[in-house]
Amino acid sequence: MLAGSALAATDVQGPQGLLKGQVPDNVAALKRVAIATFFVQYVTDFGIETKRKKGGVFFSKWAGPSPEVLQGASDALYDQLVADLKAAGVEVVASDQLDAQVAMADLRKVARPNLAAVDDSTIKKGSVLVSARNLPLVLATLPDVKLSSYATQPLEGTDGPGNLIGWDKQSSQWLLGSNMELMSLGSIHIGQAKIAESLNATVLNVRLTIPLVDLGVTTCGNVHGWVAGSQACRGYGDVTGLIKPNPRFVEAGTVFSFAQGGQQSVLGLQKPVSITGLKVTPDPGMKSLDQGFMGLGFGAVRSARGGGGIGALLRGAGVDKSEADFWVNVDAAEFQPALVGAGSTIFKELAQIMAGAK
Repeated sequence: MLAGSALAATDVQGPQGLLKGQVPDNVAALKRVAIATFFVQYVTDFGIETKRKKGGVFFSKWAGPSPEVLQGASDALYDQLVADLKAAGVEVVASDQLDAQVAMADLRKVARPNLAAVDDSTIKKGSVLVSARNLPLVLATLPDVKLSSYATQPLEGTDGPGNLIGWDKQSSQWLLGSNMELMSLGSIHIGQAKIAESLNATVLNVRLTIPLVDLGVTTCGNVHGWVAGSQACRGYGDVTGLIKPNPRFVEAGTVFSFAQGGQQSVLGLQKPVSITGLKVTPDPGMKSLDQGFMGLGFGAVRSARGGGGIGALLRGAGVDKSEADFWVNVDAAEFQPALVGAGSTIFKELAQIMAGAK
């Protein structure tokens, strides 16, 4: 019962409205899942570009945390998902049973090394992808979800999307399809169907996407609420970049997919889920950040490098590790518990949907 016997799927929405999409109609198999892929996309580099000639690109970058902290948080998120599923009565196939599947070995052959750095010049984002619990890092199982509207917008009080380059793509895509394993889609799809059939389960794939900040620009004399010579513009030229802490799991990029009977069904996060208790601060060791508070967040700076690291991204040269208009940091000690607490809110809703499917 593989590709030729695709099962129907049912439209569902979680009780809090966080998750919406489809789940497979084979309810018995949905109550027993094998988590084949689970990774976190940490959006470490984020840029925004104005259409004004003197504007350039403004670019923010994480100054940490370490790879070990990122890995620990990803593993803890996986463990929390398993706990929340089991608490709702959903059985999770043991990892040794999953690893014994030939199709899992094939999946590992097309996976990329963990951790993986991924640059998306079109949407001006750079990310570190971290797979949990030694699962294969395969991206094609988890596409961005298409939503009719997006909560993610330029920083409030700054230029609207019409003054920015490519903002529609910025708000609707967190990981471009060009990063996927396009040459291996057939084997990935068939392999997941084989795993589901062999284990009499549904294969569950998970991608969580986490940026830390909102970013915006103000065009002096051209934006409601700001005028030429105002505090936000004085001394910085025609365009000012601003940044505000906003750590969250983002809509569209946070995705759960189910492989069953040769079919893939997808649930996507519909609105951001804030990561509370995680302080995002300017990094005092990085001279490129003006640390004067401007009311909207921390820092206001004129881009002095004509694009900084994102300029390198656009040239296809990759992110320049030493340059950014804004550098931000987080406390490593609070990172994991804050992520797990927020992630569990989403996982509990996922578990409710799966356990309540009829």
